[in-house]
Amino acid sequence: MAYYLSQTQILGPVWLSSVDKAILQSHVTAAETEIRNLDSQIEKLKRDKDTQIASLAFIENILTPVRRIPNEILSEIFELICYPDEGEFYAQFDSVRRTTVLSQVCAVWRMVAHGTSRIWSRLCLSIPENSGLFKREGNWVVEWLSHSRELPLELYLDFPRDNYEWVIEEEEKLTTYSDDKSLVHGIRGLLNQILGHYPYLNRIRSLVLTGDPVFFTPLFLLPSLSLQGLERACMQMTDYFHGIQPATKKFLLGSKLRHVEIVDSYLESYLETFMLPAEQLTDLQILTTGSDSDFDPSVYADFLRRCSSLVRLDINPPSCSKYNSPSTARVSLPMLKSLSFIFHPSYDDEFPGSLLHILAVPLLEEMTLDVQRIELQDLATDMIALQGNSPTPNLKSLTLEMGRMHNDPDDLTTALALFPTITSLRLNGTLFDMNPLFKAMTFTQSNVNFVLLPRIVNLEVECRRNTAYPSELISMILSRSSIADAGLVSMLQSVSILQAHYMKKTDEDLTRIAELPDSVIYSESRDGQ
Repeated sequence: MAYYLSQTQILGPVWLSSVDKAILQSHVTAAETEIRNLDSQIEKLKRDKDTQIASLAFIENILTPVRRIPNEILSEIFELICYPDEGEFYAQFDSVRRTTVLSQVCAVWRMVAHGTSRIWSRLCLSIPENSGLFKREGNWVVEWLSHSRELPLELYLDFPRDNYEWVIEEEEKLTTYSDDKSLVHGIRGLLNQILGHYPYLNRIRSLVLTGDPVFFTPLFLLPSLSLQGLERACMQMTDYFHGIQPATKKFLLGSKLRHVEIVDSYLESYLETFMLPAEQLTDLQILTTGSDSDFDPSVYADFLRRCSSLVRLDINPPSCSKYNSPSTARVSLPMLKSLSFIFHPSYDDEFPGSLLHILAVPLLEEMTLDVQRIELQDLATDMIALQGNSPTPNLKSLTLEMGRMHNDPDDLTTALALFPTITSLRLNGTLFDMNPLFKAMTFTQSNVNFVLLPRIVNLEVECRRNTAYPSELISMILSRSSIADAGLVSMLQSVSILQAHYMKKTDEDLTRIAELPDSVIYSESRDGQ
């Protein structure tokens, strides 16, 4: 037996006695016992190792710097993470993904995230960015919104009609999201989850909707007065309202609605589609998609006549000959303080007239006019009408979006002369010689009884193309500085020339700029920098 045990390999037959067999069997039993003992030790060592790994992870978790951040600070960090870099929320912002990720890091982060109500109060959803969230009819959204506690809710929803993908079948055609019945069903189900929970419905403060109305049917079919907490509504629908049009006549009624933004289509104005509470609105923005529409542009005048509380108006209504008719009633906005108005171009020989022609705004403080696509003569005509309807003694700020090199600067002078109370003037995108304008603003002994814009203290000019530097600007500044103490005109405090690299200055211009008094802040910039 000793011989066999000493061999590494046995090639022939083995002859063992009964005693040898018993000895070898005892070796087998001992080896098996030892293996079992070693296996148990290995299992114990593995358990000990796992215990130490867990203990190490726990200790490292305690030592990590983030553990020293108070929950209040961590909550503020979460808010910054869930806030758009652009500063404003929009439908494509991934608010759902960000809140979900923060909640899955660890138990503490989940507790802090769920306790940070503000990151759950703004729901941003869009096709195709969030298409996966519309499955199962959005059952997740109720729990998601529950973390917002009692905060007001803001919904940013973008459900466009087209997916912009071409499919080749018998013929080439554009497929649409609204043709996908499962998607429509999923989105409607998600909206029903929100609207069916009255605590959420009553807390909706802001609605920003863009897309095909077919997706928003549950919203438009709400009973009147359902959106009691609604303060702001922004809408841009990409299609007609199909069979739900009658129901929309009662949509958006609410005692708190103050701010409305709409983008009108060619087919019908939202002012006709929705029964908006004009009397209580304080902020109204209307953007039309073109100058030619299938509805009468005078619908804007009819609606504005009911806006007795309006403070801010941003509008670009199509031109309409009715506005110039002597029989057309004025549109009085007794509370309006801010007006932004875009003139639509005229493709006829004669400008048909703008809504500005019939406005009466006695408390107006700031006005922005986009006149890039009309003649300055037409602007002057409307300005005369505006002042004739109601003087604007409180107007302090005027911004003109300019254009067109062939406009007569005298027409601009005529328009500006109607507003002697202006203290701040901005001319953006000028393409013409500004010297006549600045010359009219220059004080001389011959024009002591009339100087254009005598109260102006802040002037900003943005230039386009390679134009000569307006040398009369320096003369105007110096003339006002010399006699400001007399009270005839105000001394300019700041003058800014934007896009100054477009201007060609002579040596004399540079010399005179250097002579400006220290009391005037004069600056030039490139590309608005």
